[in-house]
Amino acid sequence: MAFMDDAPNLLAIETTTQTCSAALALSGHWFEDTRFAPRLHNRHLLGMIDGLLSAACVGPSAVQVIAFSAGPGSFTGVRIGAAVAQGLAVGIGARVVRIASSAVAAECLRRATPRRGSVALSRTSRRGWSYVARYQLLDDGVRCLEFDELVRDDDVDEGAVNAGRIVMNARVVAEVALANADGAAEPAMAVPFYVEGDSPWRPTA
Repeated sequence: MAFMDDAPNLLAIETTTQTCSAALALSGHWFEDTRFAPRLHNRHLLGMIDGLLSAACVGPSAVQVIAFSAGPGSFTGVRIGAAVAQGLAVGIGARVVRIASSAVAAECLRRATPRRGSVALSRTSRRGWSYVARYQLLDDGVRCLEFDELVRDDDVDEGAVNAGRIVMNARVVAEVALANADGAAEPAMAVPFYVEGDSPWRPTA
């Protein structure tokens, strides 16, 4: 992805799968760290972010926007990403962009395969239930046709792609966010996407 001249310095986080990933887009340069770390995101993420900032020779205050994969996805992983994004944004005065994890999965699928057209993506929610979204895979990106819904496993389309098996990374989160940086919001908006019928997680008053 080519940087626009006015692109903000952006930190991206992906913690919704077994992969823990962080990426920093800074003045036209990329710094990335992605690790396979099932259930260990909380141990790795902050150190990974520190490592990216050190590699870029900048402090946290250089970051203007923080993007994160906001689910639906791993219950704990989504909330770790949201909490870190919000905490860092409050501390350094950055704004936040939340990206649907299904959009990240769709974009990763588009890049990894020649598949194009409409595709359903499923991801396990809890026993007997899955999140299902539908995207249009285009040559130059993806378009959301139906946002995630909670569906009984028996009702999931047999042709749906298991998004849990798609390797996702923070650079894709960053690139999607850079295209939507104008929609960056206050840190209080760094909360997971809530799917009707699932357990909500919302900021306290």
